[in-house]
Amino acid sequence: MCMLREMCARHAGNCSPLWHQMRLWTQARQMGWYAGRCLAAQALSEPIELDFCFELFTHITKFFNYKVVLLGKFNAQGLGSDHELLVRCTKDREYVKVVLSGGRMLGAVLIGETDLEETFENLILNQMDLTPYGEDLLNPNIDIEDYFD
Repeated sequence: MCMLREMCARHAGNCSPLWHQMRLWTQARQMGWYAGRCLAAQALSEPIELDFCFELFTHITKFFNYKVVLLGKFNAQGLGSDHELLVRCTKDREYVKVVLSGGRMLGAVLIGETDLEETFENLILNQMDLTPYGEDLLNPNIDIEDYFD
């Protein structure tokens, strides 16, 4: 058991800056799976690499029957005042909040059927400079899913 604790503790320091621990059942499942892989790798004397699920914090749930997607530093965790927020809200339909720092997307909150999950996940992972797009990034009249595809 001590070896298992050491592997999980060692993993916690190797995560992407876009991933953070929230003590969710989905993360517990990922950590358990990773711990099992570490034990098997050690028994077989093979190296172990971090899994993709530790590259970006993601969580999907439902709240009052609205789909809720949280990505990356969705609440500007650890950014202090060095960030800006872009928000789009359509009453009874959707809420979109994007966290930007240095012109790069670091997190997002998507509530409702926004169809922006994959696009925003890629923008966060690619760390593309979004400064030229400004507030048009959330313009509902621009189909950014096609633009950044």
